[in-house]
Amino acid sequence: MAEIDGFGGGTRVNSTKDLFQQELIERLFWFIRLRWLAAGGALLAVLLANAWGLVESLAPLVVISSALLGLNLLFYLHASKVRENPRWVTANARVQIICDLIILTLLIHFSGGVENPFLFFFVFHTILASILLERWESYVFAFTAMLLFGTMILFEYVQMVPHHCMLLHHNPFTGTTISELWKNPAYLVVTFFVFATTLLISTYLTGSVATRLRERSRRLNALQEELLRVEKDKWRAVLECMREGVVLVDNEGKVAFYNASASGIKDAALTDCHPASALGCRVEHPELVKKDDSHNFSRTLEVGGRVYESTCSSINDSEGRHLGRVIVSRDITDRKEMERKLMHQEKMTVIGKMAAGIAHELNNPLGVISMFTQIAMKKVLPGGPIHEYLDTIRRNTDVCKKVIQGLLTYSRMAPTHRRNINLNECIRDVLFMCKPLMEKQEITLETRLSPDIPEYKGDPDQLRQVFMNIVINAVQAMEGGGRLNVLTDVRNGNGSAKTLRIVFTDTGIGISPEDLPAIFEPFFTTKPEGIGTGLGLSTCKNILEGHGGTISVDSKEGEGSQFTILLPLEEALREMEEVPAEKHL
Repeated sequence: MAEIDGFGGGTRVNSTKDLFQQELIERLFWFIRLRWLAAGGALLAVLLANAWGLVESLAPLVVISSALLGLNLLFYLHASKVRENPRWVTANARVQIICDLIILTLLIHFSGGVENPFLFFFVFHTILASILLERWESYVFAFTAMLLFGTMILFEYVQMVPHHCMLLHHNPFTGTTISELWKNPAYLVVTFFVFATTLLISTYLTGSVATRLRERSRRLNALQEELLRVEKDKWRAVLECMREGVVLVDNEGKVAFYNASASGIKDAALTDCHPASALGCRVEHPELVKKDDSHNFSRTLEVGGRVYESTCSSINDSEGRHLGRVIVSRDITDRKEMERKLMHQEKMTVIGKMAAGIAHELNNPLGVISMFTQIAMKKVLPGGPIHEYLDTIRRNTDVCKKVIQGLLTYSRMAPTHRRNINLNECIRDVLFMCKPLMEKQEITLETRLSPDIPEYKGDPDQLRQVFMNIVINAVQAMEGGGRLNVLTDVRNGNGSAKTLRIVFTDTGIGISPEDLPAIFEPFFTTKPEGIGTGLGLSTCKNILEGHGGTISVDSKEGEGSQFTILLPLEEALREMEEVPAEKHL
């Protein structure tokens, strides 16, 4: 059974890790958009500060602000690729934060260092780190910010790097700096302590809130997954218990799901629904991707001897979006068989009544023709043309009478007269009567009549008629000689019931595959015109069905035929009453 996840072409988050990565991607792009504002604001602030005479060195600040804009462009391009490869999402976030901390440190250094009132902008980056990354990583970046800030003020204090003053503290009257706080150790220690404490507290508070929200999001996602799994299992259980085969094809033309009932007919159903894609029916079905209802239809297909009715319908969600198509295949074999039997029964009833009427109407005129033909033949000299013409009329009249007799036999209304009989004896009687004909045709007879078969309750005359018809057909099929095998035995049927089996096997000309389905139909014959009436096997079938039995044939053209008769023993017939043959037509 195929998986059903992702049906409809959408993307669904399947784990809390995937959820975190998805959220991180969204926050990264939010962070990048925020940096555009920050970098642009920093560049504008530097230009305004220079215009007001507040900065000592303009060039480094412009270069750093411009570098921030360039880095942000690189971050954006990389993040667009990261969206397709989530493994680099966390690494991208880490690189962005560390670059921001370094650039912010440089901006603070070139705009007053420890005296710059904007040094607490480091707090924003630690907050962003707490939002973007795991809690332990936010502390790593908090300590990184403390290390960068501490290194800057230490290097300025020991004059390893020059200190860039903010002219905000410059005395315009004396030309001297009001205070040189960057040289005051106590101020530096207190400022660093306040700075570090602020970073750690903000990291702790933000991390706690972010962790709590992230955990809640994970629980909600896990609950959503569980609810979705339960609903999916319910849906799958419902579909699996259906006797109908169900196949779902998504809006890309791929098989998204099929239940157990469809496992054996899936490919045939898809091929029948779209024959043009038969070669790729396991993968692609572009015709089934149509979003209109013009491709909804029903088809009948046959798979493994079973008949299925397949219906293809469009699937749309509550907003009308096309999700794919569903193919439902129902097994209608039994229904078709019942319809066939009902039609056959109705046809046989009509044919029987019509045959009886025609036979009675034609029998008398044909008798008169035959009688006067024979009288006329006595009035003319034998061997003359008139005698030959009259003899031709007589012979054709006999053929017509034979057909009429077959119709009368076929439509006979007399009830069956059942009594206990020995089927082996009935078969021996028939074979004895046909022995001269078989010897004339040089046909070898082989019999395996089981001595253990019990007596059977049936009509001996009707059963002899069945056996006689089958044997004569076999002899006529072996004009150049051959072999006829006759077998009887007892087979176990359903439950404890037993069945008598009679098998006639010949090595005759056989029956073509085209004629085989109609072999038991009335008036159907493969014999030359004037030889058969086409009622023999149909009459046999009706007689056997009247006894609760069946007859089947297995034949290969040029190799021979095998007729198998199955008759239920008395246990199966215990409740059966004698019924007129009319009911079995």
